Amino acid sequence: MASADEADEIAPADRLYAARTAMAEAARPARRLGVAEITQFLSDPRRSLSMEEQRALFTDPQLRADYRRLKAQMSVIELPALAAASDGDVTTRRFEGGTVSIHPSRIPGQVYVVLRFSWPAGAPRIMLLETNAGILVKRSLPPADSQGEMMMVLDEKSSPDQSFLRLILDPTSTGSFLL
Repeated sequence: MASADEADEIAPADRLYAARTAMAEAARPARRLGVAEITQFLSDPRRSLSMEEQRALFTDPQLRADYRRLKAQMSVIELPALAAASDGDVTTRRFEGGTVSIHPSRIPGQVYVVLRFSWPAGAPRIMLLETNAGILVKRSLPPADSQGEMMMVLDEKSSPDQSFLRLILDPTSTGSFLL
């Protein structure tokens, strides 16, 4: 058994150990989303936004305004929501300068998304889809062929492909084609 003097020395050491352990286990503060990160997200096909970053983007009015301004500067074409939203999914969407068509494959679980642009040169590299609820899905686009057509083969079992399909089929979602 420890003497009273030893107990007085151990108690501060225990408190110090507990405090240091708690600090080490505390999560690092989330990195703040700013204009640089939004620009990188819009221009780099590999950059995505975490759920926390998306939440910040859609809850902070200044970030949202910055996002809209930057997206407008980088957008080549807009994919509008359909004026007369149907009851279900859509398989064809038109936009200024082209169309998006969604076709089931003969192979179960595969879907083709075909993008046709009226100009073959300078086709966009990125498609960014967005819902009113603040869900963003970004997709790198394959190079266009000489007629301005791109084709993507999507796997309905793949989570990223499911997210993209859900938004592209939703008549209320909007999109942007970015260079």
